[in-house]
Amino acid sequence: MKINKNLFIFIGTFFYTLGGTMVAFSLIYRLADWFSFNPGQIGIFMAMGSFFFILGCNLYHRFGSLFEPIKIFPLAAIFALISSIALGFIRVTAVVYVSYFSIQICAGMFWPPVMAWLTAGLNEKNMNRVIGHFNRSWMSASMVGPVIAGFLYVRSSTLNFLLIIFSYSIAVSLFFLLRFFLRKQKFDEKNDAADDLKTNSAAKTQTHSPPPRTMDVKLDLYRYRGWISGFCSSMFVGILTNIVPLHIRDGLGYTEHSAGFLLFVRCFAGLVGFTILARFTAWHFNRKWFFIVQAGLILCSFFFLLAGNRLYLYFIIVFVYGLFNSASYNNSMFYSSITGKNPKKNLALHEIFMSIGTAAGSAGGGFFYQHFHFSGTCLVSILILGLGLAVQAYLESKQMKGPGKVPGKDSD
Repeated sequence: MKINKNLFIFIGTFFYTLGGTMVAFSLIYRLADWFSFNPGQIGIFMAMGSFFFILGCNLYHRFGSLFEPIKIFPLAAIFALISSIALGFIRVTAVVYVSYFSIQICAGMFWPPVMAWLTAGLNEKNMNRVIGHFNRSWMSASMVGPVIAGFLYVRSSTLNFLLIIFSYSIAVSLFFLLRFFLRKQKFDEKNDAADDLKTNSAAKTQTHSPPPRTMDVKLDLYRYRGWISGFCSSMFVGILTNIVPLHIRDGLGYTEHSAGFLLFVRCFAGLVGFTILARFTAWHFNRKWFFIVQAGLILCSFFFLLAGNRLYLYFIIVFVYGLFNSASYNNSMFYSSITGKNPKKNLALHEIFMSIGTAAGSAGGGFFYQHFHFSGTCLVSILILGLGLAVQAYLESKQMKGPGKVPGKDSD
């Protein structure tokens, strides 16, 4: 029986992400309410989680080649499930640290192989389509996760974690089913190999041959620029997901549900952005696109600075940011997959740069919010994003010199 492996991955990734986003959102308030963490301590805690995610990416990068990706997916989900059970029902600080950091290590070992597995052997057009479907699957979970977590947290923190456990359980089941069906499919194909050899050899060669990958140094700069864009956007994510919810509740006086809905708007915008980017390829190898995205991030930080206590402005700004965030993520993932000799390594680095940005936004945002309030946090964000724009301009000058242009797309 032939199965659609991508469908299993998309649905499994949805539930895996749903559990992860609900854990991260719920912990912000649980650390403040149960353990009396201040904003700076919460920011540092979340930043440490990002560094454990990086550790997971490095573990996969160093040892992941020893294991088939299909074996890594269910194992990562199982350990995340066990950790979420401990996190939800054991009220001990050390257990919170160990459980959450274990979830982050598992996530770091999950994302790079799943992306590499989905995009292996695809040409530019098909890769763009698959990346679009994949990004929409996890972004949909990121969209509803904070809303559900905020709604449930006001009523019952325990019920909140029961849903987290349920989400991880569904992910575990789907990944094990995928592994079972693929093993059965492989066995059937082996039995039919003699018959297929004559009739399908040419088609199989065409289907499974990986496309030629660009290895020109100048073209590789697209990947570096994608990582810079992803880092800057992720820094904003660190502030938005870990600091802004505290500001919404403790600074502006709104509820956790309002903060959750704000993150829903950001992810809904991201879903819209990923849908648009999956349908159009004009942004591929378009250098101007990097400047548009970077300038958009700066403007979002600037308008946050002016928003004051008007919650409706936060929703508008976050929606616009969500569009630019989806573009930044797409830049980083697409160029990591399509350029360079080793896409698995590049996708691991893609996740690492994203996590470093999130950690910087969480820790730095928590520190500046505690000592210089929200306006100070926004000013520092503008300065760092401006530095990212300057680096983009420097790399643009390097790409303008010499060979390495993409015919028909980079002639300017």
